[in-house]
Amino acid sequence: MSSVSRWAYKNTATVRPFVEEDGEAGGIIYGPEYTIACTWSAEAKAMREASAPAGNGEEFVSAYLIYTEDARPQYRDMIKLNDPTIPDQEIRARTVWDMAMFNDTPDYLLVT
Repeated sequence: MSSVSRWAYKNTATVRPFVEEDGEAGGIIYGPEYTIACTWSAEAKAMREASAPAGNGEEFVSAYLIYTEDARPQYRDMIKLNDPTIPDQEIRARTVWDMAMFNDTPDYLLVT
């Protein structure tokens, strides 16, 4: 974990990476779960889905904004915040911030 985010990312979330849609069974196949360090906030905010190739750019109202420096979570992955009252959420947008000015790793915003 980087020196800049070490103090902020005290929470965890479990991510199930999207693999593919199963046309026969009509479901979605996910890969093995992994845990990330993060922090999050609940916020209803107009956002746009991830852009091409995966997203369609449609607007949606966010539920959670999740901040992490873990680059693995992607569009359409499922994420479970470390709060039993919050159901699994689908990542619908992902933003990256360059932290090179701090000689640090990038930070990511995951929006559900």
